Order: sequence, then structure tokens, then C-alpha cells
Amino acid sequence: MGAISGIGVLRWASLREAGAKGNPSVGERVLAPPWPCYPRAVKLVKTAILAGLVGALAGLVGTPDAAFAEPGAGSPQGKAQNAARPLAVNLAVRRVTLDNGLRVVLNVDRSSPTVAVAVTYDVGSRDEAKGRSGFAHLFEHLMFHGTRNLPKGELERLVLGRGGFLTAVVHHDFTNYYMALPANELALALWAEADRMRGLGVTAEAFEAERRVVQEELRLRVSNAAFGRSPIRLEELVYQGLFAYEHPPIGSMADLDAASLADVKSFYDRHYGPNTAVLSISGDVDADEAMELVHRYFDRIPRIEAAPPPSLELPEQTSPRSAVLNDDHAATAGLLYGWAVPPAGHADLYALTLAAIVLGDGQSSTLHDGLVRAKSLARSASASVDERRGPSLFSIEVKLSEGTKTGDVQKLVDAAITALGARGPTDADLQKARRRVQSRHVLGLQWNRDRAIQLGKAELFYGDARRLNTELDRYFAVTKEDIARAVSKHLTPSRRTLVETFPSAAAGAKEKP
Repeated sequence: MGAISGIGVLRWASLREAGAKGNPSVGERVLAPPWPCYPRAVKLVKTAILAGLVGALAGLVGTPDAAFAEPGAGSPQGKAQNAARPLAVNLAVRRVTLDNGLRVVLNVDRSSPTVAVAVTYDVGSRDEAKGRSGFAHLFEHLMFHGTRNLPKGELERLVLGRGGFLTAVVHHDFTNYYMALPANELALALWAEADRMRGLGVTAEAFEAERRVVQEELRLRVSNAAFGRSPIRLEELVYQGLFAYEHPPIGSMADLDAASLADVKSFYDRHYGPNTAVLSISGDVDADEAMELVHRYFDRIPRIEAAPPPSLELPEQTSPRSAVLNDDHAATAGLLYGWAVPPAGHADLYALTLAAIVLGDGQSSTLHDGLVRAKSLARSASASVDERRGPSLFSIEVKLSEGTKTGDVQKLVDAAITALGARGPTDADLQKARRRVQSRHVLGLQWNRDRAIQLGKAELFYGDARRLNTELDRYFAVTKEDIARAVSKHLTPSRRTLVETFPSAAAGAKEKP
């Protein structure tokens, strides 16, 4: 069996993709120079790494590759054995917890002369109170608005001026800030993140400016975007009774209008400190020297009196829920299905993730093949899982072709789910789903930037970043029977939520409660 050293797996790749598509459930801020982020030499090194990685992945999809060959691998029996086993992942991880509670995860990666630093805070929109939504998202912006030592714009100037970039993403369960720089700039990255953690210089002027920016983002991504309200309405219904998840990270216009500077400062004081964060480092560094810098910059930051984590108990759904929306910006109708499913790390969620790939991931998936290619009833059809620390979200989205009746599509979607729950996937579909998970995980961690991010999230979600080394084993342990059982248990009609969206010109379509 082949082995990849220094490469982990990616459980959260969809976050950046969703942000790029304007999904209001997540937000991302990217600051990068107009020139390449790294010197030419680094680009050449990365090209060589990618070439080697692509060659390795070729072995995963059936192309012979000596680096991954085993005795008898070319025989039918050998191919079957290899198909049932994942690549071995050997990501070297060093974990340390400072006296102030800061969890540090370090991965030494000599493949390119760069380093990535990520700080993952244990705060997201789930930590917001009713009437105070959007605060985690607001701080995603305010963290770039200056500190006591760095005026607004100075952090960006320092990082971009050294050939790096920095960005942030906010989700229901966490907020992540990260930057990538040449390896000799590790001290700058750690000092800057410690400075942000030690205290922001949030002024009334900064607060008002970023509130306006966030409100404009809400208008752009929700109010004035085709299908922008659909995922928000879906989560309101799926997570009915669990405020932590039934409101979006982007917040609401009313709550942002009502927010005060005192409210925002209180939120920061109770959620952004060393004992609520994971600092992850991946790159071309000496481990002992890196830890010396970590101690130098972070040891003296005091613990905060952290807010208790919210309850993530969701009342059981016993009957289907639905809503109909009018959309001024949609050209055709759309269907958005949702089910609350188990949290990240649950055995059934691995099975459901593979089920989502079989149903609606790619042009050969069941729904795309049936609705788009064969019958031309839809322009697109997809399925996905949004993993969460509480109940996760399994969703199916179909954008209908002009003139298609929603009832015709619903029958085919229901039939596809029923069939998968009754018989499970074919052997070919199961192997394809496994390969897709595997290639995404490996490719998702080809750069130290991604490794730093995922190490931080794994430490936060599971309490041990080393779990990344065994995630593929969990996916490959899922059987056809496991998928059938998970689908029939969790994706039932009584637990289903459906949001139908129609162009506003469709007469008589009114939103239901």
C-alpha cells in the first residue's frame, strides 16, 4: 500500500468553495498581493510537488504506478484489495498546550521554503444570542481593523509586502484566521497573531465602518442574489428550536442595526483568548525554534473568562417541513432539501458523506445523470454534507430547467433516495465515492496553508489533530450496507425539509410559515 508522508486529509474543503459561491452560511475574507504570493523558486518547488502528487493519485484511479504497486497488484484480486484500502497518511504532528490554555499544533514540512500559521478560535455563529446575530462574522472583519500596536492596514502591508497573504473564514462552529509567508517570516506571523489575540483596538469608528460593510455583504449575498434566501430558510426549518444553527453566520440586518459597541466588545472579551484557540503551524521550520517563538509571543497572554459552549441539542423532527419562496433574482425554480444528520466524527456521517457523493457529486452521480443528462429536467443537481460539531446538514439542491414541474423532480429525487436506502450503492459507485474522498483529502492538503487550517480544525473538533492520519480509514471501512442503513435511518420523509424557490413572476407562489 502506498504512503504519503506530510499530507493529511481535508474534511472542510467545501467551506472555501461554498464561500466562493456566495453561500451565506460561511464567509471568507482574502487579502493577497496582485503578484504571486511566493518567489519563483517556491513556485517551481510546488510544481514539482504537484507533479509527484498527481502521479501518486494516478495509482488511486487505476493507472499502474510502481511507487504504489504491491505484489500481485496487477491481478484482479490485487486490484480489488487495493480498491478497498486507502493510501496511508503519515502526517507528523507535535501537540503542546501552553499554561494559558493555548493549544499548539506543529507540522514540519520541508517541501517548500514557506510557512503557514492559522489561529482557529472556538467561536462561531452558534455562540451568538438571539437578537445578537452576526457578531462572529463582524469580528472576522474587525480583526483586520487594527490593534493597539498595528493601525488599520498595517498588518496587511507587512504580510503582503513580504510576499505572503492572509485571510479568514467564519462558520457556525469556528472562526479561522491564517496567513502564509516565506519561512523566514515565522516570527512576524506569530507576533501579529499574538497581537490580535492580546487585544483589538476596536473604536466606534471602526465598528460603524465594518457594520456597514457587513450589511452591504448581506445585501449582496442574500437579498440581491438568486436563491440567496433559500439556504437561510432551509436552516431555519431544519434546525427549528436550536438557535445555534437556525440562524446564519452572516447575521441579520435588524440585529446588526441594533448592535452596540459595548455588545461587540463583550462578545470579543468572552470568546477570543488563548484558552479558546488552537494555533497551528505548518512549514519549513525547526520545531524547537518554532516553539521557542510561540512561547515568546503567546505565554504572557492571560486566559479569558470564556463563555460556556451553547447547547447543541436539536428537538426531534417527526413530520416534514416546507416553505415556498418568491425570488426576484432567480431565472428558474429551485428545490433545496435538508436533513439534520449526526455530528462530525459519527460513523453514520462517514456513510452519509459517501451517499451524498453517490447521489449528487459530479456528472456521473445518480441525480445529475437522471435529472440533467437523461431527462433534461434540471440545469444542475447536487448533494452535500456540511459537517458540524452538533447536528450536521445533509442537503440536496436542484435548479430546474425552464418549464419543468417541481412535482416531477421531487418524485425522481424521492425515488433515488429510497433506492439507495433499500439497496445501497453499486460496487462501482462505492469505489468511485471512496476514490473521490481520497483524492480530495490528499489534494486538499498539498500545501502547508491547507495543512495548518485542517490541523487546527481537527484539534478543535476532535481534541487531537493526529486524527487526520486515520480519517481515510474510516471512510474506507464504510460498506454498502452501512450506506443503505444510514440513508434509510436519517433521510426519511418525516425528517425532511424542502424549500421551493420560484421566480417572482410565478403567480400565486407565497412563502409558507
